Amino acid sequence: MSVTDQEWAAQVLGLLAFAISLMGYTSTSDRQLKIMMTTGTLLLALHFVLFGAWLAAISLAMNTARTWLSIYRKGWRWLLIVAVVQLVASIPLMITARDLFPVVGSLIGSYGLLCLAGFKLRAAMLVTTCCWLANNLLWGSVGAVLLDCLNASAHLYAMFRIHRAMASALANGDRTKGC
Repeated sequence: MSVTDQEWAAQVLGLLAFAISLMGYTSTSDRQLKIMMTTGTLLLALHFVLFGAWLAAISLAMNTARTWLSIYRKGWRWLLIVAVVQLVASIPLMITARDLFPVVGSLIGSYGLLCLAGFKLRAAMLVTTCCWLANNLLWGSVGAVLLDCLNASAHLYAMFRIHRAMASALANGDRTKGC
Protein backbone atom coordinates (compact mmCIF):
# COMPACT_ATOMS: atom_id res chain seq x y z
CA MET A 1 0.00 0.00 0.00
CA SER A 2 1.44 3.36 -0.99
CA VAL A 3 1.90 6.14 1.55
CA THR A 4 -0.94 8.11 -0.06
CA ASP A 5 -3.28 5.10 0.05
CA GLN A 6 -2.28 4.39 3.63
CA GLU A 7 -2.93 8.00 4.64
CA TRP A 8 -6.28 7.97 2.81
CA ALA A 9 -7.29 4.74 4.57
CA ALA A 10 -6.24 6.21 7.94
CA GLN A 11 -8.36 9.33 7.37
CA VAL A 12 -11.38 7.22 6.32
CA LEU A 13 -11.05 5.16 9.50
CA GLY A 14 -10.73 8.36 11.54
CA LEU A 15 -13.89 9.82 10.02
CA LEU A 16 -15.82 6.59 10.53
CA ALA A 17 -14.65 6.48 14.16
CA PHE A 18 -15.79 10.08 14.48
CA ALA A 19 -19.33 9.32 13.28
CA ILE A 20 -19.74 6.29 15.52
CA SER A 21 -18.23 7.98 18.57
CA LEU A 22 -20.35 11.08 18.13
CA MET A 23 -23.53 9.00 18.27
CA GLY A 24 -22.37 7.54 21.58
CA TYR A 25 -21.13 10.78 23.11
CA THR A 26 -24.40 12.59 22.54
CA SER A 27 -26.40 9.79 24.15
CA THR A 28 -27.64 10.14 27.71
CA SER A 29 -27.41 6.34 28.05
CA ASP A 30 -24.15 5.24 29.69
CA ARG A 31 -24.45 1.81 28.02
CA GLN A 32 -24.89 3.28 24.52
CA LEU A 33 -21.97 5.63 25.15
CA LYS A 34 -19.74 2.68 26.06
CA ILE A 35 -20.81 0.50 23.12
CA MET A 36 -20.21 3.28 20.59
CA MET A 37 -16.92 4.21 22.27
CA THR A 38 -15.76 0.60 22.01
CA THR A 39 -16.32 0.62 18.27
CA GLY A 40 -14.86 4.09 17.79
CA THR A 41 -11.68 3.41 19.76
CA LEU A 42 -11.06 0.19 17.83
CA LEU A 43 -11.27 2.11 14.56
CA LEU A 44 -8.99 4.83 15.93
CA ALA A 45 -6.44 2.23 17.01
CA LEU A 46 -6.30 1.03 13.40
CA HIS A 47 -6.13 4.68 12.28
CA PHE A 48 -2.99 5.25 14.38
CA VAL A 49 -1.41 1.96 13.22
CA LEU A 50 -1.61 3.33 9.69
CA PHE A 51 0.08 6.55 10.89
CA GLY A 52 2.82 4.56 12.66
CA ALA A 53 1.88 6.05 16.05
CA TRP A 54 2.32 2.82 18.00
CA LEU A 55 1.87 4.15 21.55
CA ALA A 56 -1.41 5.85 20.60
CA ALA A 57 -2.54 2.70 18.75
CA ILE A 58 -1.74 0.42 21.69
CA SER A 59 -3.39 2.81 24.16
CA LEU A 60 -6.51 2.90 22.00
CA ALA A 61 -6.55 -0.89 21.62
CA MET A 62 -6.40 -1.21 25.40
CA ASN A 63 -9.07 1.49 25.68
CA THR A 64 -11.28 -0.59 23.40
CA ALA A 65 -11.00 -3.57 25.77
CA ARG A 66 -11.40 -1.32 28.82
CA THR A 67 -14.51 0.33 27.44
CA TRP A 68 -16.06 -3.04 26.62
CA LEU A 69 -15.18 -4.25 30.12
CA SER A 70 -16.84 -1.17 31.62
CA ILE A 71 -20.18 -2.20 30.12
CA TYR A 72 -20.19 -5.23 32.41
CA ARG A 73 -17.87 -4.32 35.32
CA LYS A 74 -17.31 -1.27 37.50
CA GLY A 75 -15.26 -0.41 40.53
CA TRP A 76 -11.83 0.37 41.90
CA ARG A 77 -10.58 -3.22 41.57
CA TRP A 78 -11.18 -3.14 37.81
CA LEU A 79 -9.66 0.33 37.54
CA LEU A 80 -6.50 -0.86 39.29
CA ILE A 81 -6.16 -3.84 36.94
CA VAL A 82 -6.73 -1.73 33.82
CA ALA A 83 -4.35 1.03 35.03
CA VAL A 84 -1.55 -1.45 35.75
CA VAL A 85 -1.93 -3.08 32.32
CA GLN A 86 -2.02 0.37 30.68
CA LEU A 87 1.16 1.49 32.44
CA VAL A 88 3.05 -1.77 31.89
CA ALA A 89 2.28 -1.64 28.16
CA SER A 90 2.84 2.11 27.76
CA ILE A 91 5.91 3.01 29.80
CA PRO A 92 8.38 1.06 27.63
CA LEU A 93 7.05 2.86 24.52
CA MET A 94 7.26 6.36 25.97
CA ILE A 95 10.02 8.31 24.27
CA THR A 96 9.04 11.98 24.38
CA ALA A 97 6.85 14.22 26.54
CA ARG A 98 4.08 14.06 23.93
CA ASP A 99 3.70 10.37 24.80
CA LEU A 100 2.20 11.39 28.14
CA PHE A 101 -1.03 12.62 26.53
CA PRO A 102 -2.44 9.26 25.38
CA VAL A 103 -1.35 7.54 28.60
CA VAL A 104 -2.82 10.18 30.93
CA GLY A 105 -5.93 10.42 28.76
CA SER A 106 -6.38 6.66 28.89
CA LEU A 107 -5.99 6.55 32.67
CA ILE A 108 -8.53 9.34 33.22
CA GLY A 109 -10.91 7.64 30.79
CA SER A 110 -10.50 4.38 32.67
CA TYR A 111 -11.38 6.10 35.94
CA GLY A 112 -14.45 7.66 34.38
CA LEU A 113 -15.72 4.52 32.70
CA LEU A 114 -15.06 2.17 35.60
CA CYS A 115 -15.88 4.41 38.58
CA LEU A 116 -18.25 7.18 37.46
CA ALA A 117 -21.66 7.56 35.82
CA GLY A 118 -23.85 10.22 34.27
CA PHE A 119 -22.59 13.82 34.41
CA LYS A 120 -19.32 12.94 36.17
CA LEU A 121 -18.57 10.24 33.57
CA ARG A 122 -19.06 12.77 30.76
CA ALA A 123 -16.84 15.31 32.59
CA ALA A 124 -14.05 12.72 32.88
CA MET A 125 -14.47 11.86 29.20
CA LEU A 126 -14.19 15.57 28.35
CA VAL A 127 -10.81 15.74 30.13
CA THR A 128 -9.77 12.55 28.33
CA THR A 129 -10.79 14.09 25.02
CA CYS A 130 -8.60 17.13 25.75
CA CYS A 131 -5.59 14.87 26.38
CA TRP A 132 -6.17 13.01 23.12
CA LEU A 133 -6.71 16.29 21.27
CA ALA A 134 -3.25 17.43 22.37
CA ASN A 135 -1.81 14.09 21.20
CA ASN A 136 -3.56 14.33 17.85
CA LEU A 137 -2.43 17.91 17.27
CA LEU A 138 1.16 16.86 17.95
CA TRP A 139 0.86 13.95 15.48
CA GLY A 140 -0.86 16.13 12.87
CA SER A 141 -3.82 13.78 12.52
CA VAL A 142 -6.50 15.88 10.85
CA GLY A 143 -9.28 13.31 11.21
CA ALA A 144 -8.54 12.65 14.88
CA VAL A 145 -8.28 16.39 15.67
CA LEU A 146 -11.66 16.95 14.04
CA LEU A 147 -13.03 13.97 15.95
CA ASP A 148 -11.85 15.28 19.31
CA CYS A 149 -13.09 18.83 18.71
CA LEU A 150 -16.52 17.51 17.91
CA ASN A 151 -16.35 14.92 20.69
CA ALA A 152 -15.66 17.69 23.19
CA SER A 153 -18.74 19.51 21.91
CA ALA A 154 -20.79 16.32 22.15
CA HIS A 155 -19.60 15.72 25.73
CA LEU A 156 -20.61 19.25 26.68
CA TYR A 157 -24.00 18.77 25.00
CA ALA A 158 -24.61 15.47 26.82
CA MET A 159 -23.54 17.09 30.10
CA PHE A 160 -26.04 19.89 29.47
CA ARG A 161 -28.81 17.37 28.74
CA ILE A 162 -28.03 15.34 31.87
CA HIS A 163 -27.88 18.49 34.00
CA ARG A 164 -31.18 19.70 32.57
CA ALA A 165 -32.82 16.31 33.24
CA MET A 166 -31.50 16.30 36.82
CA ALA A 167 -32.69 19.88 37.41
CA SER A 168 -36.11 19.00 36.03
CA ALA A 169 -36.35 15.93 38.26
CA LEU A 170 -35.39 17.98 41.31
CA ALA A 171 -37.87 20.71 40.40
CA ASN A 172 -40.61 18.08 40.15
CA GLY A 173 -39.77 16.76 43.59
CA ASP A 174 -38.02 13.59 42.41
CA ARG A 175 -34.97 13.55 44.70
CA THR A 176 -33.86 10.06 43.59
CA LYS A 177 -32.60 11.26 40.20
CA GLY A 178 -30.53 14.11 41.55
CA CYS A 179 -27.30 12.14 42.00
